[in-house]
Amino acid sequence: MTALPAPMKAWQRVVFSLSALAILAVVGVALHELDMPVARFVRSFDIEAVNYSGDLVAILGRGMVIAGAFLAVALVGWWFARDRLRALGLRGLVAIAGIAAATQLLKHLIGRPRPRFAHADEFVLSPSLASGLDSFPSGHTANAFGAAAVIAWFVPALRVPAYVTAGLVGLSRVVRGSHFPTDVFAAAVLGVVIGSLAAAGWKRWREEVLPGLLRVGVPVAVALFLIVWAVLHPAQAWSVEVSHLVVGAALVLAGGLLRGFAGPGGPLRAAGNGALALGIAVAGGPWWIGLLLLVALIPMSLVWLGPDATPCLKTLPVWGRESLAVGSALLTIAALRFVQGLLPLA
Repeated sequence: MTALPAPMKAWQRVVFSLSALAILAVVGVALHELDMPVARFVRSFDIEAVNYSGDLVAILGRGMVIAGAFLAVALVGWWFARDRLRALGLRGLVAIAGIAAATQLLKHLIGRPRPRFAHADEFVLSPSLASGLDSFPSGHTANAFGAAAVIAWFVPALRVPAYVTAGLVGLSRVVRGSHFPTDVFAAAVLGVVIGSLAAAGWKRWREEVLPGLLRVGVPVAVALFLIVWAVLHPAQAWSVEVSHLVVGAALVLAGGLLRGFAGPGGPLRAAGNGALALGIAVAGGPWWIGLLLLVALIPMSLVWLGPDATPCLKTLPVWGRESLAVGSALLTIAALRFVQGLLPLA
């Protein structure tokens, strides 16, 4: 049985939460530079199949649709005396209500024009109740990620499909020209926070959910940003690209060696895991994204310091296991290089 990671101390939760806010702010500022290029690109095409698909997926992010689904789950749980189903439905309704209040307040307090009304790359606080000045954050995306957070808490087996579906909802809002990338990014963060808080309650959220978000959620956000950056930015000069690839590959190999010599846990293994992740980021994007990812992984490094939590791989020889890890990292680098500049908008 895999051991659970040690709980974070109060001071660790505070320090890592502030660090996470800084990391997410950097990602948001960097995404803001892509807002208008993406909006102009979306305006440049009008494909019926894409529009129809986007509208269809967006239905899954409508507040009334999600609230209706949670209400149905609560009623089924009540009818069949299934406490977990009833709690899932009721907590889901609380989450959607909280998200609706938060998004509407932010939308009209900030008053950001939707992409079709925006003609400059500006983000100015201008409170407004006018239609079309309610872009930030995306309500559909916040609803979808809030629902995913509730589902993930009560039915962990559905965590991945729930979050993938929420991601598709957010993508559909950008593709349809209804929101900027930063609208979707902020909504995803807001939805996860409110949804998980409604699902777990304050005490369990603070002690169980927050550490998980800091250890896994923030690094995942940076990793997804790295992918977006690679897709939307053309390759640099070949000499620069070679240096990135060489340094990245060297870090990956060094990480594999450190992990192999480290044993089941300890500082060497934590350093090896960090080197693997940093190597992927450096080989696939700007240096500063690699450093951002390294900082984001600090909370997770506390888990890496403990015993190895991968019993399914312990049947493999040590160096066979590390060769698999290094090979996977190199394949990830190859995939990032393949998508580099696929949509060179920036």
